[in-house]
Amino acid sequence: MELLSHPNKPLLIHLTEVAHVAVDSIKRKQLNLLMDFDEKETDISELITDLVYFSAAFHDLGKATSFFQHYILNLDEVHDKRKSHALLSALFVYFVSEKFLKANNVESNLAQLLSIFTFSAVKRHHGKLDNLGNEVFIEPEWRELLPELVESINNEDIQNLISLLLNDYHLKIEWSEFIQFIKEQTYDNIFGDFSLDFLSDTYQDIKAETRISLFYIHQLIYSALLFADKNEVIIAGNSQPVKQSGVIDKIAEFRVRNNFNQPKAEIDQLKNEAFYSSAEHLQKVFNKNQHIYSVTLPTGLGKTITAYNLADIMRNLVDFDDSKIIINIPFTSIIDQNFEVYSKILETTDTNVLLKHHHLAEPVYKATENVADFYQSKFLIETWQSDTVVTTFVQLLETLLASDKAKLMKFVHLANSVILLDEIQTIPYEYWETIRKTFKILGEKFNIYFILISATQPLIFTPNEDIIELVPDYKKYFHFFNRTKLIIKGKISFDDFETEIVDYVNNNPTKDVLVIVNTKKVARETFEFVCGEIDTENIETYFLTTFITPYERKNIIKRIKQKSDKQKIIISTQLVEAGVDISVDTVFRQLSPIDSIIQAAGRANRYNEKPEIAEVFVYDIEEYRKSSNYVYGNDLLIKTENVLKDFQIVEEKDYILLIEKYFTEVRKQSDNTSQPILKAIKNLDFALVDFELIENRKMESVYVQLNERAKVIWDKYVEICSKKELKPWERKAEFSSIKSEFYDFVINVPIPFDSIQIDFDSEKQFNFYVSQLEYPSVYYSFEKDDVSKNIGYNFKIESLLL
Repeated sequence: MELLSHPNKPLLIHLTEVAHVAVDSIKRKQLNLLMDFDEKETDISELITDLVYFSAAFHDLGKATSFFQHYILNLDEVHDKRKSHALLSALFVYFVSEKFLKANNVESNLAQLLSIFTFSAVKRHHGKLDNLGNEVFIEPEWRELLPELVESINNEDIQNLISLLLNDYHLKIEWSEFIQFIKEQTYDNIFGDFSLDFLSDTYQDIKAETRISLFYIHQLIYSALLFADKNEVIIAGNSQPVKQSGVIDKIAEFRVRNNFNQPKAEIDQLKNEAFYSSAEHLQKVFNKNQHIYSVTLPTGLGKTITAYNLADIMRNLVDFDDSKIIINIPFTSIIDQNFEVYSKILETTDTNVLLKHHHLAEPVYKATENVADFYQSKFLIETWQSDTVVTTFVQLLETLLASDKAKLMKFVHLANSVILLDEIQTIPYEYWETIRKTFKILGEKFNIYFILISATQPLIFTPNEDIIELVPDYKKYFHFFNRTKLIIKGKISFDDFETEIVDYVNNNPTKDVLVIVNTKKVARETFEFVCGEIDTENIETYFLTTFITPYERKNIIKRIKQKSDKQKIIISTQLVEAGVDISVDTVFRQLSPIDSIIQAAGRANRYNEKPEIAEVFVYDIEEYRKSSNYVYGNDLLIKTENVLKDFQIVEEKDYILLIEKYFTEVRKQSDNTSQPILKAIKNLDFALVDFELIENRKMESVYVQLNERAKVIWDKYVEICSKKELKPWERKAEFSSIKSEFYDFVINVPIPFDSIQIDFDSEKQFNFYVSQLEYPSVYYSFEKDDVSKNIGYNFKIESLLL
């Protein structure tokens, strides 16, 4: 009887197809895997393809047992753990890999380690990675079961299958030898020595750079297997080829369509100069062995398009067969905004040309006229099957600095890519050393090129050593502008802070004012006080925090940007600082780190369109310093105070001096900060490689039926949740069609530290508190016709820090 891997799927065909996809994902990449291991250099760039092949070709060999074959033909029956296949498959892959590497004269310790990498990858292709020292421990129960499993396999059938899969290799693998390997528990002695002697002792003396490289070699093998296995099951030969988009030409056409080459204002002339000079400079300074670059330009000088153009030039210079442009942005709101620009540049809606990936993006993958189904779309999007990918920092860094197999599926596709990180200053300094050391290895070994983009470039990398600036004489652009000036006001009571805002608004009726504070509590109190003290009949007032639904925030920002004869006052948290394209006359900013203050200044006189220099007042509100420390960390605020202490007024042309001085101090702090993720990477402790960019605080979600459409979407959600006949993944697939719009009406509220739930006036329904259209909750303030009343979730101010 023919062996099966899945219902009606022959095992040999599944293994052959998975191996083909896995090898193809690697062979198209140019890797530089010259390893300085145990004082001997070994190039495993070619061997890695063979190890990926063995891992993929035999990843399901354990399905040849009679126990699994009975299971696959009788899925409705109850089966014991003998149907499991991963451990037996993993041991066989180790057995093959070790013999192959020995035959190729690979140094014995390195051969052992790489063989165990293949073992780990196959063992966990359906599970969660553990630390490598734990992975090689085989539980006593399995040691007893393994001989029974190998005895249940037909020797002739399995030997024929092995011979067919190794037909292209001069490698003789006898099934009978493997049976002996299992029955005598040879693996136990090998793995025990590896864990106790090599991993705990010898491995610790190997260079840190080599150990980081080895971590990513494991992830490459694992990723190639995960991707290929899922691809074969979900796509099954229906994959859409990634379509090269010719970005440079498309940008040139876009610039012509929008008359960018015929600048009228001085700022437009500067944009053009920065665009063309950086492209020319890249041609001069580019070196294939230099993998980390920067683009540093003030707000409003077109960093988005300039960096995209540079990425494609760089891609052409390296001339790899399979190279993506991966654009990473810190916030989903900015992704949607920038994605629209990229769509206009490329003039396409095809996902294999331009793809958007974040947790709320619509899961529809379309290539020309073909639209993939939900499961195919989800897989193709999550594995970044596109020429240009627009995604979040979280998606990228959880792939590079974590071991979640769902995220790691895309890792194999990062090799040979150009990766842009926009607003790089938003990465916390605690991760700088980890990012510096891993990015350098990823560039060197996997030919990944990084471009870090910011108006406030942090010192993650040392300029002119680790990183090369692509904008020639970039400081002159900062010196040219004098759109804003910081006025350092120092410490102030909250009452006086509020009073100064009101006095300024009343004394300057022609000026639009933006107030940015550090917490929702301060924003709410400030808004209520200011609205009570000004003429709201003749002044437009707007409130912005994440306690207002995304639907409302989008509409409020749209209204702020519209021209009006009335004065505008906006009270907000720092959510307006990055990527929100508004321009006011004056900013009041609660003390925050220097880069955040500069970002806030970028919301004033943005296009140099105001009649005078915009003032940016900076205050340290005494009563709320503790909560500011919670948001930013006391260390960064002290460094900011130290930088600002010698200044009363700082003009924009001098901002670059503040930025450099500030980040020099932050770099010192970073260099003295422990790096637990980097340590785990170097020790191959996969379970401890667990990056989290967003703090994991307990939240509860509120759905707000703001309008009829929101009610319809909620009713659809309830209908989906109520279908008891749906399996969880079917329910998820059905929800995906409304997910993006659904979350436009959702806010997430932190549970107060002294409570077990948030304040609300009704019980949860299907995991959400609901403010109904007909019976709005008293805990959510919204008026359709008066945006000044829209302050969102009404918390007990005393109980909530944020």
